[in-house]
Amino acid sequence: MYQYLYAIADRLPATWRSPSASLGGPVTLQRLDDLVAVVSPVERRPDANARALALHHDVVASTLEADAIVPFRFGTVVTASDLDAWLAVHAPLVRTTLAQLRGCVEMSVKLLRLHCGHSIERTCRECADGAPGIVQLRELAERLVTQSGIERWRYRSPSSGSNVAGSIAFLVPRSEVDGFLARIAPVASRATGIAVVPTGPWPTYSFVPSFDRFPSARLGQAAEARHG
Repeated sequence: MYQYLYAIADRLPATWRSPSASLGGPVTLQRLDDLVAVVSPVERRPDANARALALHHDVVASTLEADAIVPFRFGTVVTASDLDAWLAVHAPLVRTTLAQLRGCVEMSVKLLRLHCGHSIERTCRECADGAPGIVQLRELAERLVTQSGIERWRYRSPSSGSNVAGSIAFLVPRSEVDGFLARIAPVASRATGIAVVPTGPWPTYSFVPSFDRFPSARLGQAAEARHG
């Protein structure tokens, strides 16, 4: 049996209720001192399909009202007997990350091509003259970042064959979401050949390190320390 990890939350509100649907058994809270890990039992690592991804997101999103959360990427599972040791091994990194994310949410800004769904290298004949190129996209992204007033952000390049020309994830203080949207609106309205589409708030997936793998030796040492 495994435990599926959705998130670790700091100061989860007392009004939080366990989501009715999950990727396995009931969603429960595993305490780590003053923090809580949101988990559910599973028999194996779930397959990454649309329904599973949506269930994962719904459980993580239920924790957004906590002071800070570390959302885990889809498919993070730990053997049930190793969960306490896993949490102990990762506690320092988790606490550092929580401190960096406290009071913040992720806002995503997608840059969507209005001409076609081709990649930059394969624009079709009908839109060849109007499809924004790499330089124009970079300039638009830079204007959005500058206008946003947000220090921490991540830019992602598109996958081939998509109408998504790029996307920018911003780490925005929860109290500044409305102001952030107002600041980027003038840039979005003047973009040519690209639709600037902000979405969110979301869990801060783009600003957490990977917790998918852990060193077995350190895990064993942590288990011995807890039971010694």
